[in-house]
Amino acid sequence: MGELSISTAGKEDFLEIQKVVKEVWPIAYAQVISSGQIDYMLNMMYDDASLRRQMLEEKCEFILSRRGNLVTGFASYSEVVPHQFKLHKLYVLTSEQGKGTGKKLLHEVCSRSRQSGGISLELQVNKKNHPAIAFYQKNDFYIDREEVFDIGHGYVMDDYIMKKSL
Repeated sequence: MGELSISTAGKEDFLEIQKVVKEVWPIAYAQVISSGQIDYMLNMMYDDASLRRQMLEEKCEFILSRRGNLVTGFASYSEVVPHQFKLHKLYVLTSEQGKGTGKKLLHEVCSRSRQSGGISLELQVNKKNHPAIAFYQKNDFYIDREEVFDIGHGYVMDDYIMKKSL
């Protein structure tokens, strides 16, 4: 099906990003959070206005993975304080999982963060998302701390903050 490539995403890629999360989230989070919270968070984090705000105002860099013309996954990251970067999102189509796509996206984020002066990268992951936790641990992240974030409408994100040195 072709070699995997990574490129920087722009506003023209919102639909592709939305397609990935709409396929992945209901599967990845079905045993972790309620379907109501999945719908709420998808609308809150992935509508056009939210993606535009993340890219333009919050200075999040989005990157896409592709095999040929098919977008197979994406990641977003930003510098949150000098020399410390945060991986905000990393999602890969279910059909691509286990093929190195997530690892390639993660390595690209690490490389770009290092090139921009980053010395560490952190992320949030739901405490019940055991496959994601295992993936990050295999890629040299460790659990730094636990935090609960109120995201409105009676929902919270009960997360581990994971970290790695760059």
